[in-house]
Amino acid sequence: MKTKSAYLLGAAIVLVADQLTKAWATTSLKPIVYIEVIPGFFRLNYATNRGVAFSLFADSPFDIRWILSGVSLVAAMFVFSYFRRAPADNPRLNVSLALLMAGIVGNMIDRVRLGEVVDFIELHWQSLYSWPTFNVADSAICIGAVLLALEMLREEKAARVRSSGGVEATAPASGETGVGSSES
Repeated sequence: MKTKSAYLLGAAIVLVADQLTKAWATTSLKPIVYIEVIPGFFRLNYATNRGVAFSLFADSPFDIRWILSGVSLVAAMFVFSYFRRAPADNPRLNVSLALLMAGIVGNMIDRVRLGEVVDFIELHWQSLYSWPTFNVADSAICIGAVLLALEMLREEKAARVRSSGGVEATAPASGETGVGSSES
């Protein structure tokens, strides 16, 4: 049976990259606010977020640091438990879970240490639209979630094929009844 240590190493690398880039953003971007990398499209912009995705709950009058940290801890434990039970020979599933773990833990570290998450990657279209600022951990979570969804869809399709005896069941084409021949 293949080992999963490479996936855990990948998760550790993503986690370290997340923490190092956030430390760089704090020391280098915070004093100057932003660096325009690709004018009109991409800038490095120091920001913090007390809330969750898209700054949800960021303006809460309560100190939600520990609540969000607790939710993150439970989520990380759930993902790690799933990772431990996942087959080692399923790379898409294991990569997705490793990315999710790294991202969840990366943002949880910020919440525990700072009470907020450091963000610094900003995609925008001229001055007309700006995507919410994010970080390496957020990227890992999003990529991991998309890969997990694709894997679940692939598994669902494979299960349908297995249950139909190796032939995927499809709906009849438009105009067909699915019974008998269309010729008289």
